[in-house]
Amino acid sequence: MSARWAPICCAAAIPLLWTGAGGPAQRSAAADTLTIAYEVAGLRVIQRINRTSAVVAVRLYLLGGTRQVTERTAGIEALLLKTSEYGTTQFPDAAARRAMARTGCVVFLEPGVDWTVFGFAGLARDLATAWRVFADRVVHPSLAEVAVAQARGKLLTRARTRYSNPDERIRILATAALFQDHPYGLDPEGTEASLAVLTAGDLQAYARDQLVTSRMLLVVAGNAERAQVESLVATTLGQLPQGAYRWTLPPPAPELKTHWLVEHRAIPTNYLLAYFTGPPPTSRGYWAFRVATALLSSELRRSVRAERSLSYAAFAPFIDQAIPVGGAYASTPQPQQVLPLMLHAIESLAQSDLDYFALSRFVDGFTFDYLTDNSSAADQAEFLARAELYLGNYRLAGDFVKRLRSVRPEEIRAVARDYMRHIQYAYLGDTLRMHGHW
Repeated sequence: MSARWAPICCAAAIPLLWTGAGGPAQRSAAADTLTIAYEVAGLRVIQRINRTSAVVAVRLYLLGGTRQVTERTAGIEALLLKTSEYGTTQFPDAAARRAMARTGCVVFLEPGVDWTVFGFAGLARDLATAWRVFADRVVHPSLAEVAVAQARGKLLTRARTRYSNPDERIRILATAALFQDHPYGLDPEGTEASLAVLTAGDLQAYARDQLVTSRMLLVVAGNAERAQVESLVATTLGQLPQGAYRWTLPPPAPELKTHWLVEHRAIPTNYLLAYFTGPPPTSRGYWAFRVATALLSSELRRSVRAERSLSYAAFAPFIDQAIPVGGAYASTPQPQQVLPLMLHAIESLAQSDLDYFALSRFVDGFTFDYLTDNSSAADQAEFLARAELYLGNYRLAGDFVKRLRSVRPEEIRAVARDYMRHIQYAYLGDTLRMHGHW
């Protein structure tokens, strides 16, 4: 899956000193930073201007994610954009890759369940040159049969790795268990089966129907002025049809009875992953859920790894999306001992009488680590986009720390009780070692 997955992970960054743009643009005290939003030819642009930076990050969000596809067409957006690497109208064959390489910019493509992100990051002085290649890949991909074959080969190799590597395979199993008959249950990167049958004609039709400005959000963060960005967009992406797409949050996760998805493998290390959904980002409970998942992660590391040495990796993953997901994970030779520890850790959160000051210290440490780990221009662009799409307003991006610090102990107990007990399990390994624990 494309969402970054770690003990308390998400693909977002929280800048320390952001200023919003309420009404007229507001500058920071140093007059070097500015966050604004505007439209160019029907395409919404959010721009975080930082004149003290030498870099710039561009992130184009193609909205809808897995709601835009079926089981047969899963991965089509990733294949379309990957294919554009092998030729466009202005940059035939390998010219696009060579032109971007000369700028030194890093290109990234991240398919996800809510959207696909396509963009680049590099020195601000190279923005115009890099943009020319980037925009032509979106607006004028050649989509020749040979290019499709090259891109397909790359994505198929990635798919085989994801579906065979135990750590990645267990996530796929857990996602399938949690999101049965839901768009989130589809693989945004595509499966071997779906990627194998997609044709150049499929890509051309998808590009014609789906590459419209109403389905796009562009976020630019770094040392670039509004006039430059407006000009770049107007002459490239702004030439695309506007369409009639309207972004909405996805349907709720299905209500399911707890069950297991089990895949037997006679391997020495076994993989356990329990997933549960949390409240939406628009609710107050979301912030308590984030903190509760971080607390659970800390407890799993202590009880499973540090005290009993039952796992090299035991933690609570957090996946930040419109339907957030928390969980409990461990790779272990003794799964029958680890599972009760996982359940006990969750139950303890639901019944705990947390000290307010201890919780405040934990949140301070979590916030500091999080800010330190997510401070690049690309991360700042990502966080602005998430605030805009999940919360409805990019100006709310700066509220992250305030909302975390407002979480109360009783809210931790409430979300653990209301959300963390509705668990779907995935197990990959020797089933004999889990006899009687299903």
